[in-house]
Amino acid sequence: MSTVSIRNVEERDFLDIMRVAANCAPVPVERDSIYHCFTKYFANTCFVAESHGGVVGFVLGWISQVDDAVAYVHNVCVTPDMRKKKIAADLYDRFIEAVKARRCKKVFLIINPKNRISLSFHQALGFKISEEGEGIDTDGVRAVKNYNGPDKHMVVMYKTI
Repeated sequence: MSTVSIRNVEERDFLDIMRVAANCAPVPVERDSIYHCFTKYFANTCFVAESHGGVVGFVLGWISQVDDAVAYVHNVCVTPDMRKKKIAADLYDRFIEAVKARRCKKVFLIINPKNRISLSFHQALGFKISEEGEGIDTDGVRAVKNYNGPDKHMVVMYKTI
């Protein structure tokens, strides 16, 4: 088993993060520039997991500018060959540790209601489905209607930290 280390992102990591994200289906791939923005402007709350000198996972998030007691995870991904090794959970631990140190009380994220693996994973980490917004049942899962646009319903999850 390889050793994995987790550290804050650096600006130079954005190309590696793009490479990892391209192999993280069903997580949607972002515009390239978003990864650069995260590594440049949100490095205090973004982390990469490395194994044998290469990036094998990341978590990208920030603290709300509207409510500094709230943090948001935009994206988390681990390469397929490194999944089921607790890396994503360790990335979340580092993120939560960082935002908690800045007095955050809750972490939010959204998930496509069809992504049952992600829903189960996040529930196992202690995230709960939020009752916010106009709810819509999507295959037995409560989602927020039109959260990401017309007919793009998303499950809003949160964890009190």
